[in-house]
This record gives sequence, structure tokens and C-alpha cells, in this order.
Amino acid sequence: MIQHIDFSNRQNRFLSMTDVSDGYLNMIENKTKQDPYYPTYHVAPRHGLLNDPNGLSYYKGSHHIFYQWFPLGPVHGLKHWYHVSTKDFIHFEDHGIALYPDQNYDSHGCFSGSSFIEGEDLHLFYTGNQVSKDGQVNQTQVYASMDENLNVTKHAAITDAPAPQFTHNFRDPVVFKRDEVYYMLVGGETVHQQGALALYSGPSIHEMTYQGIVNTTMNNPGYMWECPNYFEEEDQGVLIFSPQGDLIKDKYNFNNVFSVVYAVGQPLDVDQLSFDGSEFIELDKGFDFYAPQTYQDEQGRRILIGWLGNSKSDYPTDSNMWAHMLTIPREITISGNRLLQHPVKELESLRIGRETLKKNHVLSSRAFEIEVSVDDIFEMTFKNNDGESITFSSNGEEYCLDRSNMTHLFAERYGVKRYALRQNKESHLIRIFVDSSSIEIFCDNGQTIFTSRMFIADLSSVYSEGVTGDLFCLGSITTHVETE
Repeated sequence: MIQHIDFSNRQNRFLSMTDVSDGYLNMIENKTKQDPYYPTYHVAPRHGLLNDPNGLSYYKGSHHIFYQWFPLGPVHGLKHWYHVSTKDFIHFEDHGIALYPDQNYDSHGCFSGSSFIEGEDLHLFYTGNQVSKDGQVNQTQVYASMDENLNVTKHAAITDAPAPQFTHNFRDPVVFKRDEVYYMLVGGETVHQQGALALYSGPSIHEMTYQGIVNTTMNNPGYMWECPNYFEEEDQGVLIFSPQGDLIKDKYNFNNVFSVVYAVGQPLDVDQLSFDGSEFIELDKGFDFYAPQTYQDEQGRRILIGWLGNSKSDYPTDSNMWAHMLTIPREITISGNRLLQHPVKELESLRIGRETLKKNHVLSSRAFEIEVSVDDIFEMTFKNNDGESITFSSNGEEYCLDRSNMTHLFAERYGVKRYALRQNKESHLIRIFVDSSSIEIFCDNGQTIFTSRMFIADLSSVYSEGVTGDLFCLGSITTHVETE
């Protein structure tokens, strides 16, 4: 059995858990647990690499969260779906692997997808990735289901080849239903190397045929669209997706390796194959946010969870054999043509102490929340005793998140500062969540969000000016591991 894996040999990224020893798995899990940058209240992998959230749903009294997982190391390798659930976002059940790459059509990975609830089952849709011996890639949209005992059954491929106008880059199905007709959107790259969405429809959840490309008003599409998410609410349609390629950048927009956009418009016109969202808006202004999904819970809330990372950067935690986490869950609402994001209320149960924020505030924990009112001009610097830091500030016109002075710099080629125009220049509330190596900042009543990783060794204090409010130390989420 293998004790060490050279991931620079890309073929090794398709090794499975049965190819390595228990000793290897125990070793990388121990390295992960001992990493001081491992989070306290975020969902993160026990070892290896986490990426896209998948199949988000509220089913049989619990929130169900699946995510992409390569267990053997901090690289993008043979993908599984890992499964956890929770009733309150504080106490989690760990159900282990839900989807293994064990069929011909997904032999090289169970890629991303979504869920749809109907009847007694949670219906799962994902992209099966297969690579032939000569290197040809085939990506297939697959249907599976999970019963109330959480047993997952793979049924069949819905499509056995990409739609005719698309290349093999064709993945991440999302399904919705309208007037007894089922619809599926799939993201992809057209034969003209432009990002687009394909629409399928049919009379049953596992029988859909290709209808064509959805026309949108996005005139700067990039070359590939991933991870589409679509929902309808209050006679409006909301489309979220992750375009790849060189989008038109400016100081405030599309500066990440890959960005996420959304548009609010009339419901998708399935007859004319069009979506009229008039403006595509960047969903997050931070450094590390991608592939979000949304779902509706039993209270009628629309909840969003994203991947707190990206696919093109090496992270300081890689040496400890793990990479990435999920964002905190956020409730999203529609205001005009904008989406507003707010941390779900359940997270307040993590608070274990309240302190008035001082100008030079000494930290007793690296897991905390700050809730403050800010002046026209303000600054908050999170630092250690050596002065290494990350700073969030405003000059009155714009926000700036500056991580140029961190202990561990990384991905500098994509820049070390992110900016956003302020939507509210008067004193207003800002909430900031810090968890060892992540920061999530909510401004402008949830209209402006910065989601980022931060790596400051022995983070010890917060310096602030133009800020008034409180700091809450936050406890840990708990996880119960399901046994056979």
C-alpha cells in the first residue's frame, strides 16, 4: 500500500482510498487536525481537499450538505460527494461518503450537481466524469436518489453526451419544475469557446431532452460557465453562476481568478429560451469565493453556501494535507435587482462571550464575530505581535480589504487588495466573522460581501478606528460521526 503520493504526477490524482494504507489516511488526518489554521465553526474536510457544495437541501427535518471531496491530499483529484446534515447549523451528523466514483460514466470523478425534493426521496443530479485511455474526456449528467434512511442509489445517465452545441466542458446540472414539466440547466463551454447554459426539459425527473442554449444579456461571457443555480421567488427569476475566462475587469469588479455573478429578472422563458436579467452583478468582492448553491428550508428561507477557496491557488494549509472549507450559511433575500446576504440567525448560538470592542483589542480566541457601526472613514486591522496583519477599511467612498501584510502571502499574482464601492456612506452596521484562517465581511445591509482566507500566525489583536460595537467569541460546531 502507498505511504506517500507524488501529486505532481497527475495520474496519481486518480488514486482511490483503497490504493492507500490506513496508516497513510491516519497520518494525513492527524496533520490536518494539528494545523492551527483549521477552522472552528466552518464545515471543512477531515483531510484532503474540499471544493464545491453540492445537493443542498432541507429534507426530512434536516439541512443536508454534500460537497466535493478528494480524500488523499490537497489537490483536485478523484472526486467524491461527502455528506453532512444538521438541524441547527451548530450540531452536525457526519454521514461519510454519499457518492463514490464507481461507475464507468463517473470513473474519474463524481463532479458537482444539485438536488430536487419530490415524493419521499431526495433526488440528486451530478456530472459523471470519465477519461478514456487516450485522454478523451466525457462528462455525463447523472440521476441518483437518497431515501429517508440516507441510502443513495444511482439510477442512470440523463444525458450520455454533451449537447451538440457544447464541448466536453459541460457540467453541474440544476433541476426545477414548472407546470408538471421538469427542466434542467447545465453549464458549459460552446464550440465557439463561450460560456453558456443549456436547457433540457421532459415529463419525468429522469427523462429530459435538449432544448437549446439559453439567451442572456451577459455580453462578456468568458469561455465556460460552471455551477449554475436558478430559483424563482415572488414572480422573479434569479440566476447565479460562475463564469470562467477573462471578464472585463476594473478596480471593483472581476479581479479573482474566477468570479461569481447573479442576475434578477423575469422567470426564465422556457419557450423562447431566454432570461432577461438586465444586469449581471458580482456576488462577492473577496479573494476566495466560488461555486455557491442555494436552497429553501422549512421556514421558507433561501439559504446560500459557497466554497471558501478557488481552484488555481496553492494555500498555506496544503503542507498539512488539507485545503478549503465551506462558507457560513447565509440567508439571501431579493431587494430590487440585488441579492442581500445575512448570516443565518442560528449562528448566534455560537456566541460564548460578549466584549465591548476596544481600540486595541486583545483577542482571547481566533474564532470570533464582530458587530459594529462604522463611521464614514474607518479601519479594522487584525494582527499578531509581529505586526503581520490583514486590514479592512474605508475612505468614505469605497471599501478595501488588504492582505498584503499577512504572515503567509499566496496567490499574489491575482492581487493583494480588493475594493468595492460603498452603497451606504453613513454610519451603518458591519458584521465580520473570523475563524482561524477565514474572514467573511457583511456590509451595506448584506449587499456587499467580502469572503477571503487569511493567514496570520498567532493572531492576537484587533486595532480599530471609527468603529463602535462588540466582539463575540464563538464556540465550535460539533460533529457526530455516523457508524454502521
